[in-house]
Amino acid sequence: MRKWESLSRRKKTPRLKDFDYSNHDYVYFVTVCAMHLLEPFQNQILAHKVIDSLIFIREAKRIRLYCYCLMPDHLHLALSPSFSSGSISDVLQEFKSYTTRLGWEQGIKGKLWQRSFFDHIARKEEDLAAICEYILANPVRRGLVEDPKEWPYSGMLDQLP
Repeated sequence: MRKWESLSRRKKTPRLKDFDYSNHDYVYFVTVCAMHLLEPFQNQILAHKVIDSLIFIREAKRIRLYCYCLMPDHLHLALSPSFSSGSISDVLQEFKSYTTRLGWEQGIKGKLWQRSFFDHIARKEEDLAAICEYILANPVRRGLVEDPKEWPYSGMLDQLP
């Protein structure tokens, strides 16, 4: 069994009460689901614009983006906020709002993303490389490609801590 396969068995948990989601010392494994069941990111133009938006946020020093994988109906991220970016929730809300407007330009009606997101806060004892391997292997598990490197909507950008 590969390291990332054991991670898929974990239950998704709600956000931790009273946890500081602006703490840049943590890596957050986040899943954001699309609102529409029609797999909006099958639209290659929209998919590229969503990824460009992630990269823009990273280059604006709002986040450290260790890896990402945009699937046809959801987005996986491993990221940390920067010192001045606010909380992960704030950054994701801005990202979702902006990319929803991009979706409207591509004919999407209504909201693009579900209201909240799933998260897992990586702890020091966890293997962050295995978390990124899990994220990048999502298209393989879904049967979209045979090798994670074949998926055009994923990548690793910042070096893991």
